[in-house]
Amino acid sequence: MYTIYPDHILRQSDGARIPLDPENSDFAAFQEWQAGGGEADQPPGPTFEQRTAVLLAKVDDHLNAAARAKGYDSIITAALRAALPASRFHEEGIAFGTWMDAVYAKCYDVLAAVQSGQAEEPDEAQLIAMLPEPQLPAQGTR
Repeated sequence: MYTIYPDHILRQSDGARIPLDPENSDFAAFQEWQAGGGEADQPPGPTFEQRTAVLLAKVDDHLNAAARAKGYDSIITAALRAALPASRFHEEGIAFGTWMDAVYAKCYDVLAAVQSGQAEEPDEAQLIAMLPEPQLPAQGTR
């Protein structure tokens, strides 16, 4: 009959949003229903697609942090150097681009395994731990 959200109650019969206000008659009716043994539903959690978007954003943060540690503003800027053969940053760009590609390949493999039921869904730390490490040139080219 009802679903409890942090800032309101949803009455399922008509979709009404009931404020958490003791002066509101619908809220009072909800409390009476609950006192009589009614158990409200919890809101649905985020979808797989929403959880995936959050995880991939954290992977982006991980890649960008590694690039920033080498003086670039992002992984894209670092990997872009691979397109400039005459640049003194070319080898590092190839390494960053190769790493970024390997990281996303691993992410998509893991997420496909989760979606097919072959693996448990990792949290952020677990996913980051599964990712390959960058193989940057021995001596920085910067």
